[in-house]
Amino acid sequence: MMKGFLYGQTEYNLLSNTNRLGEYVRLAKESSFDFLSITDRNMHGCYKFYTECVNNNVKPVIGLEYSYITDDQNESKLLLYAKGNLGYKNLLKITTKVNLDKINKLEDIEKYEDLIKIFVFNDSYLERLIKASEYQLLASFFNTIKSHNGYIGISYSNRLDKITFNKQIEKLAMENGIRVLPIHQCRYLRDSDSIVYDALVKIGGGKDLINEYCDYSFDTNPLEDKLIDEIVSSINLSLYNEKIALPKYPNNKNVESNIYLEALCYKGLERRGKKNKQYYDRLAYELFVINKMGYDDYFLIVWDFIKFAKQNDVLVGPGRGSAAGSLVAYCLGITEVDPLEYDLLFERFLNPERVSMPDIDTDFPDDKRDFVIDHVNNLYGKMHVCNISAFGTFQVKSSVRELAKVFNIDASRIDKIIDMVEKYGYDKLLDEYKDDELYNFLFVAKGLEGLPKHISTHAAGIILSDSPLYEIIPLQEGINGLYQSQLEASDLEKIGLLKMDFLGIRNLTMVDGMIKQISGFSYNKLREIPLNDSKTYKVLQNADTLGIFQLESRGIRNVLSKLKPTCFEDLVAVLALYRPGPMDNIDEFIERKHGKKFEYIHSDLEPILKNTYGIIVYQEQIMKIALVFAGYSLGEADVLRRAVSKKDAKLLEGLRSDFVRRSIKKGYSKESANSIFELIYKFANYGFNKSHSVAYALLSYQMAYIKANYFPIFMSNILNNVISNTESLVNYIKYCKNNGLLTLKPNVNISTNRFVYEKNRLFIPFNAITSIGEIVAKQIVEERNKNGLFKDYFDFKKRCSFLSSSVMEALIYSGALDIFGRTKKSMINNSSMQDELFLNYIPDAIKILDEFDFGYLKEMEYKYLGMNIQYTLFTNVSRLYKKYNAGGISGLKEGVPSRIIASFSYIKLIKTKKQENMALGEIEDENNKLSFVIFPRQYKIFEQLIKENKLFVLEGKLNRDDKNDLKFIIENIIDIKGSLN
Repeated sequence: MMKGFLYGQTEYNLLSNTNRLGEYVRLAKESSFDFLSITDRNMHGCYKFYTECVNNNVKPVIGLEYSYITDDQNESKLLLYAKGNLGYKNLLKITTKVNLDKINKLEDIEKYEDLIKIFVFNDSYLERLIKASEYQLLASFFNTIKSHNGYIGISYSNRLDKITFNKQIEKLAMENGIRVLPIHQCRYLRDSDSIVYDALVKIGGGKDLINEYCDYSFDTNPLEDKLIDEIVSSINLSLYNEKIALPKYPNNKNVESNIYLEALCYKGLERRGKKNKQYYDRLAYELFVINKMGYDDYFLIVWDFIKFAKQNDVLVGPGRGSAAGSLVAYCLGITEVDPLEYDLLFERFLNPERVSMPDIDTDFPDDKRDFVIDHVNNLYGKMHVCNISAFGTFQVKSSVRELAKVFNIDASRIDKIIDMVEKYGYDKLLDEYKDDELYNFLFVAKGLEGLPKHISTHAAGIILSDSPLYEIIPLQEGINGLYQSQLEASDLEKIGLLKMDFLGIRNLTMVDGMIKQISGFSYNKLREIPLNDSKTYKVLQNADTLGIFQLESRGIRNVLSKLKPTCFEDLVAVLALYRPGPMDNIDEFIERKHGKKFEYIHSDLEPILKNTYGIIVYQEQIMKIALVFAGYSLGEADVLRRAVSKKDAKLLEGLRSDFVRRSIKKGYSKESANSIFELIYKFANYGFNKSHSVAYALLSYQMAYIKANYFPIFMSNILNNVISNTESLVNYIKYCKNNGLLTLKPNVNISTNRFVYEKNRLFIPFNAITSIGEIVAKQIVEERNKNGLFKDYFDFKKRCSFLSSSVMEALIYSGALDIFGRTKKSMINNSSMQDELFLNYIPDAIKILDEFDFGYLKEMEYKYLGMNIQYTLFTNVSRLYKKYNAGGISGLKEGVPSRIIASFSYIKLIKTKKQENMALGEIEDENNKLSFVIFPRQYKIFEQLIKENKLFVLEGKLNRDDKNDLKFIIENIIDIKGSLN
């Protein structure tokens, strides 16, 4: 008899099963199972399960656990199995309708054929009827089961105390002509996993389902039955073998797609001004390959939504990935990179020697991405476009935190446990704590790690299909008006569905805002900016790249500073080199650029490697080397590049032999051929996709150009992008100030919900103020736009009576109401909106009060802005640096006597063991904070001087304490007269 399970489930029954799918199938193979089933509540794992079973020579039985509402308005379970491919397609439709239409009745699935139906007895309507002795209703339900040609499935292993009761249903079923078979529900693989399963269920909000009578483990000796043999033998699936047709582009010219594509490309080539033979030959070749591989419609689909974006004021990125190597993509306006100008290879993108789906990913501003996807959804139909599921999994932190609630672990211990696990790993800790109460907790945490925890949506991927998607994949509700696949991206691509990435890029959102603010600028002008602008290269050479796409990190700024790029190709190389692996070549690359002599292994390498100073930087260079030396086609060269990078010894031997043979045939010596192959081998993992590097370097350069030529507009958009991130906001504002761009406090007659640039000044927006959000900011601006500028404090209060007292306080202390000429103390004492009626009649009744002291105003401004704009001691600090021959905290060097200008931001007095007074705390300047120490001898001398909110010249040394923390040891304090106090 056949051996296997009919009620097997997997980890994709989220928070109610610990069977890791791959392990589940492998264990079945090791246990010599003939078949194995998947009957999850969904079909997330169906593709993986089927392919794993086929690869392990175990017959796959694909099912679905369908919950239906019975006459007593409770849930019961029905197991549906696909007999053949039609049944599988019907399961896809059923699970889709369960998710989209919320079907939950038996009559909802009556029309679906080619299915085996097993009515689960345990915890079901049937069991409830027998318990209540409702034999008339039971007979009626037996007729319902018969009408579905159904079976009754009884689990004995998880109800060992009710075998007699189960025998009763067997007898009744047989009397009514219904066949009964044993089923075993598998929820975890090993007996020891039961506590992991139990904890997982509790995390999901379920009840404790484990007791001494339950056994949901993988049973290597499952129940065998002739009826099971009969059912499994009737199942014959052959899935995922059909080639899925790509969607057809609905062109309105009523011509074949290849003809339409060709016409668009030649028109685009003319528009680009590229009319020589080299371009025409390349275009003809690409169009031939695209047509031969059946991808004409694919390019038309991408062209259409890119065109739609551009026609609707949506900025499109210059390109990304290997698609930038396609002249067709350039002619269609899909990319803005001329592949011939940068020696980019079409075969790196689409290779006739290695048939694979083209992959054109596109970048849009993150606030316009959904707009473009809506167009695709409307054009092709809701059942032909969908989002993609992604699965969040339990990681160390989430496993430990969730489990702490189940195990009642004290919150104070959680972080310590996480640190232990991250430092030592589970296995070492389990060995160390095997006799400790913590053992079970760690065992369960390890068992949870990596299990799916929740479903999310793939950040960029969209699926597009010619056939209705429910005929190919299971669907569920998605976001932004789209349905969503139940499968994840890797499964969908293996099935053969067309996946396209629509990426929302925040940098493009910023560039879009910059373009709209620059007078006379446009998207077209951005594409036409010169790539030899001296101001731009000055920004790059000075590594002044804060805010610039791909060039912000300290590491890459260090590279730019040393390299001193002088041409666009240098920037392309930097983006390719600044990655793990290729980084090893950066210093050599820089030295060679600046004159270090080097030799080529062979003179024929010079035309290929000249722009990168004899170093292989790009994958395309490897392909060109194979073309020149061994006569490979570029398609073959790409296959070689991929194969060499796998570092498989046996494979390499054959590749080397073939390369050397073909090189000798072209006239090179065996020694040279081996040397060149060694070069390819060395750099196969170092080479980067030049097409991608050129496209992204272009966006980096465009941002650098705007920064160099329109600095205030550049920075206002950068600041708008980080309004919600106080730390970044403060750093950027300091950067603006250091570069001569003044940032002013908010102003109720100027500020909006974005940074406003006016006369070389930036005004902080309302929503950068703590306690003020987008809605309040919008209300204030709408009132100002509708009824004019606010005349005075009372006019503002009267017209903005909708504001709460906390918002009024935030506006006052942030400085937004300073334009009305009243002290903050006066405004605070008269900030209640309930005063308004009285003030309508006696507007001058307000008492003019003295101002709060400087320290308090500084504190409150910092509270509401996260920084000090008005109340800062460092307004003219550069003048003081010169006067006192001093510097700032950032210039300190460890162990070197130094003189700085700073203030005490926090002072704590302590006593030594000898009961002498000393001080420690924190000093600050306009950019940095640092711990300080004043030892007893110096404290006695300067005790009367040490105060907060005053500027001092501090002399001392930067040293490390016993804990290796840096502290400034103050030896002398000089009072700067005139400081605010």
